[in-house]
Amino acid sequence: MSLPWLGRRTRARARIDRLPDGSSPGPAGLTGTRGIELLGAAVAVGLVALLVVDPALVAALVVVLPAAGLVQRRRAVSQARRRRRQQLPEALERMAAALRSGLSLPQALAAAGTATPDPLGGELAALAREAERGRPVTEVLDGWVARYDDRGTRLAATALALAAGVGAAPARAIDGVAATVRERQQLAAERRALATQARTSAAALAVAPLGFALLLAATDPTAARFLLWTPGGWACLAIGLALDGGGVLWMTRLVRSEDP
Repeated sequence: MSLPWLGRRTRARARIDRLPDGSSPGPAGLTGTRGIELLGAAVAVGLVALLVVDPALVAALVVVLPAAGLVQRRRAVSQARRRRRQQLPEALERMAAALRSGLSLPQALAAAGTATPDPLGGELAALAREAERGRPVTEVLDGWVARYDDRGTRLAATALALAAGVGAAPARAIDGVAATVRERQQLAAERRALATQARTSAAALAVAPLGFALLLAATDPTAARFLLWTPGGWACLAIGLALDGGGVLWMTRLVRSEDP
């Protein structure tokens, strides 16, 4: 029996980072290729109009819109990870109850996968299908850890693999893992609550220079021309953005709470 995830951190990132990319309808019935073309044309016309009216506003939009999209993407990924972590203790308890009722480990995985919503429910159901097809349970769990590398997954997979390999009481081991994971999540929630004020202050300090620069460019044409159309202004913007970005990274590191 091999447990390659014990004693090391795998570099594989969770596939939960890749959210579903299914197509979604556009507004007011603009769907398909035709809708995309119309929306693209409208955006292009709007940008041209803004360029004629206020180049500074266009420059601000070029910076702000991609940043907003990146923030939204990261928020969606973070929410999906959090839902998965919150589902893990309850799913493990359902698995332990199934094992106590006399089901085998693959059957317990299938039962927990059916009773648990996505994203974790789909993972457990997929593990059950792989095990029922004859693949060794330890290999199935090894692949699970490689795809979803976090402490809770590693701890649960280790307990399941040891129970399957050495014949220990699996329900008791899984109950212990569920209790440990839930306790870690409660501690992490307390840390996040204590760090909320620090995060708010960090966000305000990071946004304030950008807001001041935009306000200055909108109210003072001379300053806007200097910042956007002269080498000295470009140097000021580059240095300011570099310092602001470094401050954001440092403050984020200070208030970041480690995942349970």
